[in-house]
Amino acid sequence: MSPILQGLANGSVRGYGGYLPLGPSGAFESIASATGTGASGTITFSSIPGTFTSLQIRFNAITTADTALYVRLNGVTSSGSYNQHLLETDGFGVYAVGGSGIGSTRINIGGYNANVGATYPWTGIIDIHDYTSTTRNKTIRCFNGSDRNTSGLVALSSGLFINTAAVTSVSLIADQNFTSSTTVSLYGIKGA
Repeated sequence: MSPILQGLANGSVRGYGGYLPLGPSGAFESIASATGTGASGTITFSSIPGTFTSLQIRFNAITTADTALYVRLNGVTSSGSYNQHLLETDGFGVYAVGGSGIGSTRINIGGYNANVGATYPWTGIIDIHDYTSTTRNKTIRCFNGSDRNTSGLVALSSGLFINTAAVTSVSLIADQNFTSSTTVSLYGIKGA
């Protein structure tokens, strides 16, 4: 496994790329975790407490067939509820998408070319900032990728949830089913 993906898999409390401060002891608190069932392409965390400054999701996903990955907040599926930017490379080319058309009912966070698959895990970290605000739209960012044994793939994405409601549920979605090897964990990040 590449050093970048190994760092993601290790789930360092420093976050990816050192963007998150280490903070005081216990700055991250586990809220919930889930595994795939093989019968669904959606894993949802609901009734999220509003006692943190930010949320972080760490995932290691394997699906029954090649697919892309998405995030949906509060179960909102209305067209135009999300904007996104996605930059992805697989060593053969660079792919970039953005705007409201691609992710209007959910945010594409990786696998734009359907590269999450049944053989090699797709590992990533999703940050959801200021999730308790009731006066601002919500932003997310995600860094993820897959070794794929022959050609690794890395994706950077950001998204906007055009809704001022506090985030109380988050779904990780694939167009194919998550296998039982999929693990997803939700953490709360405490303020300084």
